[in-house]
Amino acid sequence: MNAQTHPAPQKDSLSRVLKKIREIAEKSESGDYIYRGEPECYPKVSSTLYRVFGNLFNVTDFNKEVVPDMLREVKEYTTETDKDEIQHALQHYGGKTNLIDFTTDFFIALFFACDGSPDEDGRVILKDEAGNIKAWIKVPRNPQNRVLAQKSIFVSPPKGFIEPDDIICIPKSLKPEMRDYLKKYHNISAGTIYNDLHGFIKRSAYTEFCNGLTAQNKREHAEAVKHYTEAVLLDPGYARAYVNRGIAYYDLKEYKDAIKDYRKAIKLKPTVALVALAHYNLGNCYREKGDYDKAIDAYNEAIKLGLSASDTADAHNNCGSAYYRKGEYRQAIDAYNKAIELKPDRAVPYCNRGEAWLHMEEWKDAKSDMITAKKKGVDIIASFQNVYKSVADFEQQMGFQLPKDIAKMLTQR
Repeated sequence: MNAQTHPAPQKDSLSRVLKKIREIAEKSESGDYIYRGEPECYPKVSSTLYRVFGNLFNVTDFNKEVVPDMLREVKEYTTETDKDEIQHALQHYGGKTNLIDFTTDFFIALFFACDGSPDEDGRVILKDEAGNIKAWIKVPRNPQNRVLAQKSIFVSPPKGFIEPDDIICIPKSLKPEMRDYLKKYHNISAGTIYNDLHGFIKRSAYTEFCNGLTAQNKREHAEAVKHYTEAVLLDPGYARAYVNRGIAYYDLKEYKDAIKDYRKAIKLKPTVALVALAHYNLGNCYREKGDYDKAIDAYNEAIKLGLSASDTADAHNNCGSAYYRKGEYRQAIDAYNKAIELKPDRAVPYCNRGEAWLHMEEWKDAKSDMITAKKKGVDIIASFQNVYKSVADFEQQMGFQLPKDIAKMLTQR
């Protein structure tokens, strides 16, 4: 990313980052260490096999009793015969093995400690190569590109886990600053760490965005937020991910977070169409928060930038809704007129305009619009009762009575 979308840490941030790096460096002086970064403080430093079978095999030697069974099954899928090389390949592709990834470079460990789980503290594990761990270390004979980039070595402990010699906590608040520092000063980022096609598929901003979109289409909005968050962590300039995360926050009624995301997307200055969409959705948030003037400004900005005809019609309709809620019925009607002019087949603007005519005591126009909306499939009674409990409630609030034929339309199905 360029400097505008992925800024270097500021002075105070840089001081915090360097202090944490100094802490690791000073501890490393006392031994011959290898390192592991974890984005959360898990109960154990363990292999994926241990995480699956640990409760069943608490005293098992994994390398003698569990791994051989796994290797027998996998042999028909590979021409490789060396058991260590098979495990290295499985580890590379996300399979369950008794290997635990370590690196000889604590800066790379720091990247992994900050990569993911933004709401959790991460940690860097230090393990001195002196002692029995040397017998557990496995070095790939033909390392993949990613193994080389990560300066990886693998540890295969008999019990499926190891005890750290030291642990350095990486506060969650420091993660973004540390990632920025590692990218700028050490060229360590998702792109350099996961530097192959499998890495792209498993760990790219694009993949996370697609996963978020899938969750969003299934209306799993909280899950979508998680994936979009990963996308923007991997690519802080991914404006579309901010817009989509904003939409997910909106559906969760978390309007404050949604507004932040739309404003971030606008600041990144992506395509005009995406900026327009961000303004449109920003208007929706302000409208729901009751900040109608800001909502109207946002809708008008979206319209000015040039939405599609369909989205422009929606923007005019929603702008009309903001005016309506402000009690500015003439302006609301003008906005609904524009929505209907652009998309005369849409039903909702007719219903909305009909309700606005009621407030202006324009009975003929109100009745005409409500009849049209009803013919187009709108439940005009339910729409009216979203605002007013009943006709009597409306009449009491407005201080005038509805004509009997309109009152009947709004009470009898």
